[in-house]
Amino acid sequence: MRVLFTLVLALGLLSGCQTLSNSRQADTLEGEWQLELETLVIGDQKYTTFDGKSREMIKIFTDSHFAFSSIGNNRPRFSSFQLTKEQKVVAFDNFGGSLGRYSYEDNILTEHIEYSSFPNYEGVSIPFKITIIGDTMVQEGTYPLIELGLGEQDGYLRATFKRIK
Repeated sequence: MRVLFTLVLALGLLSGCQTLSNSRQADTLEGEWQLELETLVIGDQKYTTFDGKSREMIKIFTDSHFAFSSIGNNRPRFSSFQLTKEQKVVAFDNFGGSLGRYSYEDNILTEHIEYSSFPNYEGVSIPFKITIIGDTMVQEGTYPLIELGLGEQDGYLRATFKRIK
């Protein structure tokens, strides 16, 4: 009887440890995330910059790096490795990405962008507040349009992601 009690207690503790480990996994930033909706507010104007209808975007976090790529639905196959100017425009319009290192502390993610399809972003660090609940991550914060050379006023970006791995 004592052995049975000890065995049940040990199994209970082990399954509790597994549950704790899984809940930590669910709350971590590391993994693959799919962008579902992104809005940018500039002054009184609100723009939907991503709704998942014509593009797909995946963001990946390792223990030290992040990368994301965005792929459009209008991606024709090309018949030659020598693309025309028009084909290059279509290819660029349907694929983009950035990558670099990141820091994450007290629910503040700072992306230190090292490489990007858009050169204005290279060398820029952008902080965001992160909220993770279950398999949903919300990334939001001031978007430095002035620093990026993309506007005369900064915006406020809010992006909602779903964990896919």
